[in-house]
Amino acid sequence: MTISSVTAGARVRAAMGAAVRRAAWAWAGVPSGALGWVSTRTVFPLTAGTSYQAIADALEVGPQDVVLDVACGSGALLATHAAQARRVAGIDLSDVQVRLARRALGDRIAAGTAEVVKGDAAALPWPDGSFTAVCCVSSFETFPDPEKVLREMVRVLRHGGRVALNIGERVAPGTRTHRVWDALWVWSEDDVRRMVVDTGLEDVAVRYSRAWGNDPVSRFLTWMWKKLGNDMSELRLVTAVKR
Repeated sequence: MTISSVTAGARVRAAMGAAVRRAAWAWAGVPSGALGWVSTRTVFPLTAGTSYQAIADALEVGPQDVVLDVACGSGALLATHAAQARRVAGIDLSDVQVRLARRALGDRIAAGTAEVVKGDAAALPWPDGSFTAVCCVSSFETFPDPEKVLREMVRVLRHGGRVALNIGERVAPGTRTHRVWDALWVWSEDDVRRMVVDTGLEDVAVRYSRAWGNDPVSRFLTWMWKKLGNDMSELRLVTAVKR
């Protein structure tokens, strides 16, 4: 094989990788444009319900809670699983998702017990200690600087407040923390525990829950990720308390 053919092959692979990263970001990161609209309207409703229920069960929202959902998407978790909370708030970087979340929480927004803002998870627009509970589902792996996002979550959490976070998926023993396509994080469990403790959380518990449903889209996505060497069939759920 000639040097020129090796170089051409590398360029093709780089171009394909960039295209895949853009598609992954449009679907899982910040939905926008036609692909974002399709994923928000079709893929998310089919695959996220199981994840939301698992996070809600772990968070145990009560009537006195003030809940923040970081990367709230279409607002389904807040609207469906935190309806009993005294106040709820969501933040997302996607215009598409913010519009849908405001629609889902329209009555509560009108009543002054909910807000949805467009913004960066790494720079939350709330004062210190604003919330009793913070959650995040199916988004940590897309954050460019997940440690910074986690520190922001802890900052806006009251002392004694709790978090319920989906930080990646179950990985094979011995897997080292790395990135897929330079876009999505894959963490070892030890690194996740270390990251959470270093940000000021305690009583850290890690467990695993079924990620998606049994619909055709969920089965296809599970198959795709397994082909890429990452079994996303089980969510990693992290619960902790701010010390």
